[in-house]
Amino acid sequence: MKRNSDILVATLALALMLALPIRANAADYSFRGAAAPEYYPSTNYEDVYGSRYNYGGINVSDNQAAELPYGVTSNTSIGVMEKAGLLGRTVAFGRYSIDSGGVPAAVAEVNGIKNVTPQIVTVTPAPTQTVTVYQRTAYTSAADMVRSDGSIGTLKIPSLGINMKVWEGETDSSMAKGVAHYSATTGWEGNVCVCGHNRGSAYSIGAIKDLKIGDTITYTTVYGKRTYAVSYVGTISSTDWSRLQATADNRVTITTCLANQPTKRVVVQAHQGKEDIRSQSKHNQNERRNIIMKKVGDSQKMCW
Repeated sequence: MKRNSDILVATLALALMLALPIRANAADYSFRGAAAPEYYPSTNYEDVYGSRYNYGGINVSDNQAAELPYGVTSNTSIGVMEKAGLLGRTVAFGRYSIDSGGVPAAVAEVNGIKNVTPQIVTVTPAPTQTVTVYQRTAYTSAADMVRSDGSIGTLKIPSLGINMKVWEGETDSSMAKGVAHYSATTGWEGNVCVCGHNRGSAYSIGAIKDLKIGDTITYTTVYGKRTYAVSYVGTISSTDWSRLQATADNRVTITTCLANQPTKRVVVQAHQGKEDIRSQSKHNQNERRNIIMKKVGDSQKMCW
């Protein structure tokens, strides 16, 4: 019985010893390897300049900007194209220079900044496109131009001594009394066309073939008087009616037969001159003013 008690005590003691922490001394170890690479340099002011930054005072980093040549300004970009020339200076690059206005100028030497006189560069503009402008032709009906004697106007050619009335319709009866008006053409505005006998009549106009460029022709109607300057004298085919076409400008066209050549016609064209146009415009203004004044006078009479 006593033996069993000893065994139990011994077992408990062993269990208690196993439960206590076991201290062990381990050897110290030191591992050394390659240092970590420094990918970016330090931006710390003290590391870069070796001194503390002096707030509000002078620092070693002041005035470290690179000096630019006089007359050149620069932004933060790098390169020649980012530098702009100041007014009054010329920056030279290669064989040529660019002044402050962007005009190339040749320089004798290439050595930095040069004061040179810019050369004028002539730029040939691109050819312009031709645009055809169509003008509305003018026309005045002769029906409203008939005067008290039945004529529609009077044609005078001072250099030939011609002074004839103009009658409506290109007929023998019209040409027996003066010159005949082509009824298909305008009576006042635009291209007024008339014709007459060249000979064998008291009212022949065959002498128009002798007119000179610049000779004057006058035409008077109920609308006023116009003076034209001869611009063309020639011979055309009897089937050529191109000279009788309507126009936007004011002109007079006169035709007659050519002696002993029945297939030919003499044609004269005269254009209204600039001076006459100005005079006519003033005349028209006066006429309009007279009409207005007459209407005002008539209205006043009605009021009374």
